[in-house]
Amino acid sequence: MFVHKLLTRVTATAGGHPFIVGALGTLLATGLLGVSLLTLLAARGTAIQHAHGTSRNVAAAISDNISHTLESSDQSLQTLIATLREPTIQNMEVNVRHKVLFNRAAISRYVTGIGLTDQYGNLIDGCCSSTHHWNFSDRDYFRVHRQSPKVGLYISAVYRARSRGEAVSIALTRRIDRLDGSFDGVAIVAIDVAYFGQLLENLDVGPHGVTAIIRTDGTLVARNPPLKSSHPVDFSQSATFRRMAGQDSGFYAGRSSADGELRLYTFQRVPGTPLIAVVAPALDDVLTSWKQLSWIVGISASAIGVGFCSVVWLLAFALRDRVAAEGRLTELTQIDPLTGLRNRRALDDCLASEWARLQRNDSCLSVLYVDADHFKQYNDRHGHAEGDRALRHLAECITKHVRRRSDCAARYGGEEFVVVLPDTNAPHAKRVAEAIRAEVENALSECPPFTVSIGCASGTRASHVSLGELTNAADLALYEAKRAGRNCVVGKAISSKGMDDGT
Repeated sequence: MFVHKLLTRVTATAGGHPFIVGALGTLLATGLLGVSLLTLLAARGTAIQHAHGTSRNVAAAISDNISHTLESSDQSLQTLIATLREPTIQNMEVNVRHKVLFNRAAISRYVTGIGLTDQYGNLIDGCCSSTHHWNFSDRDYFRVHRQSPKVGLYISAVYRARSRGEAVSIALTRRIDRLDGSFDGVAIVAIDVAYFGQLLENLDVGPHGVTAIIRTDGTLVARNPPLKSSHPVDFSQSATFRRMAGQDSGFYAGRSSADGELRLYTFQRVPGTPLIAVVAPALDDVLTSWKQLSWIVGISASAIGVGFCSVVWLLAFALRDRVAAEGRLTELTQIDPLTGLRNRRALDDCLASEWARLQRNDSCLSVLYVDADHFKQYNDRHGHAEGDRALRHLAECITKHVRRRSDCAARYGGEEFVVVLPDTNAPHAKRVAEAIRAEVENALSECPPFTVSIGCASGTRASHVSLGELTNAADLALYEAKRAGRNCVVGKAISSKGMDDGT
């Protein structure tokens, strides 16, 4: 029972405010779309974070591989220098010393040369031959050791090797000192840059992704896919490179200065070297699956949201129409079909409501009983059709003088009508009754003339009477008007001492 009443109340409220219901439904659908959007944004962030994690692992693997290769090459350099310092080695013949020095040096696949220079940069011995005559005093890897005894292992810039047919290489060098600490040349290990290209070539970072090895000065060592340039590429002025400079590792999104592609850059510096390993998948590649999911979720959520809104709005207007229809039906059950005034049922509700309100305040309540005089003879003489027209005319006369929203005019039965006048004292009620009587008597109408008799009764809370006593007093006043000759108004005011005749 409670649930039924609650549903009825909710339905009535919703039907009375369809735009609010529709707006709430639209707001709810928008909220669901918002949740879908936030979920997709979270999924996008997750995809980017996953790409960063993968790129970080790849960069770490590149760094470890390079670090291992450079450590092996450095070990070869240190072994070469330590062997050269042995007195027995220094006193050997040149050919014998060459075999001893370079047979001990471990040469890996991408080490294309190992050699020694004197203090002037002249090549004095090498792994390939002891008879080559080259001077490397112009190379950065020679000059840096000649200028400072504290460099340690030096990794050169990319260069084209004169001694090996312009092969693109980098050099690892260490200083050779005399016993007194003065400069006596350098030991060199040359590594083919193809090693770095081969290292990057096997990595898959998407159709538009890039992997690269860059020096801290911005020069490019290797890149996959390679750039079509015959000259060394310098990224030192690139905004993407400047964000790497001075940091050991990091992650950021940036647009490439080489091809304009927006990529997710993850970089890690190879420890103890000027080399930086860079892994940069394209953002579009990373978000390919997410974009497909976004289209599916976006279209589905939008379709559901639009459908939901449409259904809510349709239901809201359907409820409005239903409530309006129920209201009209309810109104019809309370309207007298002949006169358009309230019927007996509506009158009882009005009397009960106004009487209850009277008990809560100190106002007055007046009731008028209106009855058409000799109406049976009127019907016999003029016919029932004219009688119905006369009753409608009487209803119009009553309505003309009962205009307040709180007033109630009803057909009690047959030719008898009742008027309820809240907040109206006896004199005022009698004036209203007299106005109705005079309107009926003097109004020009298509129906044959007739008159009415009206009985009035007024009461207050202080009169200590019941609703039945009030209506009974009005009925008695009506009968007195009939006995007084009809076509008149008789009023009675009710007090705590009983009924008083009106004047």
